[in-house]
Amino acid sequence: MTTLPPVVDLPLRRGERDLLGDLTRLPASGPVARVRHAGGLVWIVSAPALVRRVLADARFAKNGRHAPPWFVDESGLIGSRETAPGDIVTSDGPEHLRLRKLHMLGLSPGRVRAWAPTVAAVTEELLDEVGRADGPVDLVSALAYPLPLTIICTLLGLPRAVHPAMRDAAERIFYGGDADVRASGRADLYGTVARLIDEEPDRIADGLITDLLAVTRLDPPQATRTEVKAWIPSLILPGHESTASLISATLYELLAAPDRPGIATAVEETLRVHPPFPLATWRFATADLPLTDDVTVPRGTPVLVNLAAANRDHAVHPDPDRFVPDRDPIEHVSFGLGPHYCVGAALARLEATTAVDAFFHRFPRARLAEPGIPPHRESDLLSHRITTLPVVLG
Repeated sequence: MTTLPPVVDLPLRRGERDLLGDLTRLPASGPVARVRHAGGLVWIVSAPALVRRVLADARFAKNGRHAPPWFVDESGLIGSRETAPGDIVTSDGPEHLRLRKLHMLGLSPGRVRAWAPTVAAVTEELLDEVGRADGPVDLVSALAYPLPLTIICTLLGLPRAVHPAMRDAAERIFYGGDADVRASGRADLYGTVARLIDEEPDRIADGLITDLLAVTRLDPPQATRTEVKAWIPSLILPGHESTASLISATLYELLAAPDRPGIATAVEETLRVHPPFPLATWRFATADLPLTDDVTVPRGTPVLVNLAAANRDHAVHPDPDRFVPDRDPIEHVSFGLGPHYCVGAALARLEATTAVDAFFHRFPRARLAEPGIPPHRESDLLSHRITTLPVVLG
């Protein structure tokens, strides 16, 4: 007999409130729950085993054409007028493999390793500025955001003059609240990229954009210019927002900890406890798909995967809600699993470990300016971050 999961009162848009705690407690309502959102009832999968199954199952498609007619995409990642039909986030099967291969022109492990000196140099420049601060310094605005924004824009080849516009547009898209504000952010972000490619190509340095444009000129072409113009924003947005969240949270946890173990281990534990994107992007059931003996996801159902809850699996991690900087082993799905595993995972790890290690090397006596007071966090539908992190350098 098929039963329906419970309907849970869980507003997915929290603005200045933090959604993470609600998501980690959601398994208490059952392995799967339904939530009123986006024009109807969406399903959230929270049980760790089911999370992994859904992430790896291609029948839970990413393409919005599988969405029901009532579904309204409030994230702007599916079906916005700026988004190309073939986007790495919203594609499936052979098309997704094609796009993933093209994105790896700039994000392969070898290319990421080659960026290590640049990441280190930009980090040191930012820390020079941090060291000149008079009084407490906010590491979110001084380090966590500028580093990944500079790196992803430089990797793409975007001129430095447009970096602030990219940051402003991303802020509106992720945390703008009002639908019109989010739409204006998307229009500005996609519009700026398109103008550079179409009207000012000489301003674009050698990088992933020029690499992708080169494949549009092959015979036969491997991509179109329209596709390239739509792909770049989908790299800029998670390429700095998620990494900024990771850097901020790791710095906070280590500043609050009595001992500081290996930085790489602490970064992984931060990914487990504070995933920058606690929910994976939308999936849609392409058929009636059984999840358990008595729960079947109806065809067309919008599905969100609760990465935050899966990371706190009591069967794997003793005391899973506690941050343990030297925890071993550490298992998490913060970068996803299966075909849609994050293409930027290696770059995010490089940036976070470099930034945190360099900060504590430069300022070994740094301490929280407000010890004992948890930092303010906020969430949106998909994202989660610390808003400010005031620190006294020593």
